Amino acid sequence: MPVEELNPGHYPARRAAVVAQHHLNTQHGSPYRWLLLERVLSATLEAMAGMGMKYNVEFSVKDAVTDQSVGLCSSEVLFPASGGSEEQTPPHVQSSCENLLNSNTTEEEKALHLQLRGNSSLVSGDYIPDSFGFIAPEMKPFWHLAGVASSFVMLKESNESTLYNMAQVANVTQLESQNDTLMFRYHVLLHEMVSQEIIHWKLLVSWCPAEGVKVLSAEWQPKCQHCVVPLAKTTQTPPDTSPTPP
Repeated sequence: MPVEELNPGHYPARRAAVVAQHHLNTQHGSPYRWLLLERVLSATLEAMAGMGMKYNVEFSVKDAVTDQSVGLCSSEVLFPASGGSEEQTPPHVQSSCENLLNSNTTEEEKALHLQLRGNSSLVSGDYIPDSFGFIAPEMKPFWHLAGVASSFVMLKESNESTLYNMAQVANVTQLESQNDTLMFRYHVLLHEMVSQEIIHWKLLVSWCPAEGVKVLSAEWQPKCQHCVVPLAKTTQTPPDTSPTPP
């Protein structure tokens, strides 16, 4: 199959760029850096015999913390062929970016880490954001951390028929820690935007400035037949599902 040019505004191009976005968060995310797709600039698709479908996408990225553009990225996203297996293989992603890490968040991260280590009580919160889209200022780092942690799950769960983002944090609880690594238990609601399903996951997340964000365990929760998308705004624009012109 020859290389096919994709419409940057249509779903296939956006899907691949969002997968690359999740990959970038697993590499660079923190409570003060949560990367989101801003705009797809160009995209191509190529069928790789025996390997799967390869997308090359160029896109701009913004930081949800500052709501400002932070760089341009070029990514190769390979959705592996199933090979007859029922078990899904996560996409393979390689990315290079310009100016992505120019904004230094070290001081903010150290200050938050010091504060949380010194608090007399552990942090906890529910329904972030609430049904009006409000997030208390002191809870915003934990919303950003949830978005980064959710990217680990969304990257693993993504395929050519999905488009994920995080809709809400149902609950976050800071756990006791015996060292510099802080531990959090999250219950997050992920929005699969193609099927419009809300999917619940429970995550055990660790974070410290020196080691970054890690998801130590991720537990899928049984499907909720009555769940709907919260009234709060989600972090991505719904995909353009109009057909690509021939």
